[in-house]
Amino acid sequence: MKKSYLSLFFLLLLPFLLEAQEEPEKLSVNFSGYVGYSFFFDTYESATTRDGLVYLYPLAENLDVNGDDLNKNFQSQMLSIESRARLTASGLTAFGAKSKAVIEGDFLGTGQDYTRLFRLRHAFAQLDWEKGQLIIGQTWHPLFVTGCYPGVFSFGAGAPFNPLNRAPQIRYTFMPTSNLDFMGALLMHGDFRSSGPSDALQNSGFPDMQFQFRFHNDFIYTGFTAGYKILQPRTQIAATNTKTEEKIGSYNLQLFAKITTKPVIFKIEGIYGENLSHLVMIGGYGADVDPFAPGNEDYSYVNLRTLTMWSEIATNFDSFNGGLFFGYSQNQGASDDYFSLGYSRGENLHSIMRISPRLQYTSGKLTFILEHMLTSAVYGETFDSKGKVEDKADPTINHRIQLGAKYSF
Repeated sequence: MKKSYLSLFFLLLLPFLLEAQEEPEKLSVNFSGYVGYSFFFDTYESATTRDGLVYLYPLAENLDVNGDDLNKNFQSQMLSIESRARLTASGLTAFGAKSKAVIEGDFLGTGQDYTRLFRLRHAFAQLDWEKGQLIIGQTWHPLFVTGCYPGVFSFGAGAPFNPLNRAPQIRYTFMPTSNLDFMGALLMHGDFRSSGPSDALQNSGFPDMQFQFRFHNDFIYTGFTAGYKILQPRTQIAATNTKTEEKIGSYNLQLFAKITTKPVIFKIEGIYGENLSHLVMIGGYGADVDPFAPGNEDYSYVNLRTLTMWSEIATNFDSFNGGLFFGYSQNQGASDDYFSLGYSRGENLHSIMRISPRLQYTSGKLTFILEHMLTSAVYGETFDSKGKVEDKADPTINHRIQLGAKYSF
């Protein structure tokens, strides 16, 4: 009888003994990043930031009394402030999902005045289930498609033609099959805000809302994004000391595709939207009446619309590779009468264009790059009532020759 009770006791205890013998979860922390070096030459004064490392487009012609263009200057610069470090923690489960946490920064600072100070790029937690993924924290805006973005060496990943934005967000992706993704995200703009008052999105009470569909396999990666945001630039009218709740909404639409073969990789993307300034692109918003005219203090807002596209072809070999990037962006004006509030980027532009070939060679963890970036800007001389260019000036052109090195670890 005692043996029977003893056998029954061990049978009941057996599951707990087996569980105790299982390997416990271990937190794994990985440190990675790269040291970047850039040495570049410019032939024309341009709209830039971070000591010139973040490049946008050439400025308009500026003639002196002798007819010489003051902006036509040869300049050079040498920088390593894009170097970055990344910590990734993984190996533990939570809520039945594999978990991961990432924190990453570089030395570009949050503005020109803070260049060379450490800044936060990414800080997020991620949960991965079999058919779903949840991300909470700061990481890429969905319009920066991590599966399809320019492989250029110049900092900014093809900005201002390709969206550039990292934002605090909550994002969920549903993956019904291994080839299909449906993603929804709610975001607040952090360092990458729309031109104008920095608290305009916060004042509206609504986050930036984005939806994205993706289809992908070993050959193609494609999809579209649609989003909408609401801004409230003012909470009161200073001239009359009265409260205002005037808001402005704006939408964005995006199509993208990447085709991968062994010899070459081809990418293409198009974006059309309103007030894309938070994406380091041209555009913004203004007033629908002259805001400085008496009686117009309680004005409404109107968006500038932007059409942008880029494409790239690059070889896909082990050590030596080349690539060619093309980008074009155009100011489409507003849908109604437009008066400037200074809440825009490049509102006096008609269009900008870039052609950028590159060569790179990789040995081990070290890559050397040579890139030529030709960027032209066409400015408007006269505009219609909706802020669209009627008469165009001759293009201004900058040639940037860039030598670079990147050691990844």
